[in-house]
Amino acid sequence: RETRFSSYNFPVASLCFPETQDPRGSHPFLEGRAAGSSPVTGPKAVRGQERGSLAVQCRYTPGWESHGKWWCRGADWGNCKILVQTTASEPEVKRDRVSIRDDRENRTFTVTTEELRLDDAGIYWCGIARVGTDHAEQVSVTVDPGSSPVTGPKAVRGQERGSLAVQCRYTPGWESHGKWWCRGADWGNCKILVQTTASEPEVKRDRVSIRDDRENRTFTVTTEELRLDDAGIYWCGIARVGTDHAEQVSVTVDPGSSPVTGPKAVRGQERGSLAVQCRYTPGWESHGKWWCRGADWDSCKILVQTTASEPEVKRDRVSIRDDRENRTFTVTTEELRLDDAGVYWCGIERVGHDHGTQVRVTVDPAPVTSGDDSLNMTSHGPNGRSLLRSIHFLLLVFLKMPLFLGMLSAVLWVHRPQGSSRWETKSAL
Repeated sequence: RETRFSSYNFPVASLCFPETQDPRGSHPFLEGRAAGSSPVTGPKAVRGQERGSLAVQCRYTPGWESHGKWWCRGADWGNCKILVQTTASEPEVKRDRVSIRDDRENRTFTVTTEELRLDDAGIYWCGIARVGTDHAEQVSVTVDPGSSPVTGPKAVRGQERGSLAVQCRYTPGWESHGKWWCRGADWGNCKILVQTTASEPEVKRDRVSIRDDRENRTFTVTTEELRLDDAGIYWCGIARVGTDHAEQVSVTVDPGSSPVTGPKAVRGQERGSLAVQCRYTPGWESHGKWWCRGADWDSCKILVQTTASEPEVKRDRVSIRDDRENRTFTVTTEELRLDDAGVYWCGIERVGHDHGTQVRVTVDPAPVTSGDDSLNMTSHGPNGRSLLRSIHFLLLVFLKMPLFLGMLSAVLWVHRPQGSSRWETKSAL
């Protein structure tokens, strides 16, 4: 293996003249080759726990104090990847999660790996750099799955429009660390919804809040106004340098029941009035009540609404009255029109998402009256004209015709010939 460093504290004479002895009485290169043994030794195998730290101590013989020490990974140390190494002037070095410290007085160097991962398991090498071929000792590293300092429920269940509290616990020593709650199948890439800090043990964002009870070593995440799409995979987590600790929590949201109920369908008559009565459960007396129209109650148009100080309100043809004693509110629509038919909602106002129940309204045409019959007879439809012709014919036959014949008879009677007068005149002649 090629040397890993360009300069060491070898005497020039010893490099040029192999017969020259070093302070130990022999050249280090020749000693290692001749004896067939390495000046560096270490454990054959070590074991660590996931998310923990692992320290590997390697020893070396006298005379190698000023040489660089290194730690590399790979089945073949001739081609392994150096993770960290010291130099003559830097006896202690750290790179990412791995550090190395050379204790020259005791002739040991220690390699420490923090935040152990399962994929850190493998073949490593303790090594000493020198001109020519380095010295090295193989170390097999095993990483066992580790337990997390944070624990929580495997699964929790909440109800739509309700609230859900998830309590997670942690072991001593983590009180001052930030706690977080995130969502996503892979906690390494999940979206943090809320997080505490050392100075802020209680934080709220939108519908989600987190509170760290450091005395009891628990932190509680509360989600308000639960929605069906809040169901999914979440994580209780503790922040720290390196890789955080986390515990998975599966959240299920069941469809919830509404505190307000009303008739599924109501029916009214054109030009009449329609009263719809909705009921609500205890505890909602002081909340505003409303009546809105639209297929989707989230975007429906509110027609009338009460407030805590106004239990009875009227707008145009629609009024609403909240009977808080009996926990009912009644919506009355006057002068019903055919186009008033449609989908409406009885609702209760609250912070977040309101409660609502659907009511389908049907409006029947007003019945035909006697006054309407006379109007219908003069209508311009074909049936109306036929009826008028029939009545006119009957009047002509039974009333107008006898009257006309009577008048004609009277005229003929008055203008009849005077037969006796004409006879008398004729006799005189």
